Amino acid sequence: CFLPGCGPGQSPAPTEPPKEVLPAAEIQLDLLHPLTFGEKNGRRAVVGCTERIVEVPFVHRPLPYPFRGRLLDVGYLESEVIYQAASLGFDTWGIDIRPAAAEFPGVHYVQGDVIKYPFAPHSFDVVIALSTVEHIGLHAYGNVDADPQGDLHALQAIHRALKPSGRLILTVPFGKRGQAEWERIYDYRALQELLKGSGFRVEAEDFWTKHDYVRWVPTPWKEAEQVDSVTHGALAVAGVVARPIPR
Repeated sequence: CFLPGCGPGQSPAPTEPPKEVLPAAEIQLDLLHPLTFGEKNGRRAVVGCTERIVEVPFVHRPLPYPFRGRLLDVGYLESEVIYQAASLGFDTWGIDIRPAAAEFPGVHYVQGDVIKYPFAPHSFDVVIALSTVEHIGLHAYGNVDADPQGDLHALQAIHRALKPSGRLILTVPFGKRGQAEWERIYDYRALQELLKGSGFRVEAEDFWTKHDYVRWVPTPWKEAEQVDSVTHGALAVAGVVARPIPR
């Protein structure tokens, strides 16, 4: 166990099973599914598609195999990745400033700020931040603690929590550099500066842009950073696998 006051070899006590199981219709969870269905030319069709369609497969690709070790999902609340990681076999932890969404076997929840939470150093083999760090420190998802460098401070905290052999799997909105009230948009230089400034070296990177409302297409970064993701929402996304640089 890696929480304060927990000795070597100890684990948190298992949570009790829920005393009452409610029908799914009575529980509203805002999981961000990528596809929106509708009709086009009188036929059922996909009429909308978010960046999750490429982000989730990207996150799975660099997971260490066999699926063992301790994994932290930062800002997990609206994603199914945390449940997928636990099902694959990881000792899975999630941290979010909002209350836990739903109990699930093999998932441990922490409500708190990843910048401030006292994870012991070198606790995790993998940390996932799927479309999360761009919001940290801004007025988004119930955050009240303004921090103009929240993305940097979050990655620095993640660096401390990762094992020296661990890996960061990160996705962020990409395009012309800018900032909306609730998120930052990174161009290539800004993304590299963020990673280097927080102590990471890039191992792999991919970029996609959105076309015709429903297609996400692999795109060279020089082209992807020309799109306007501030005005029109995320029209490009970057995925990065990075390793902590020893300090």
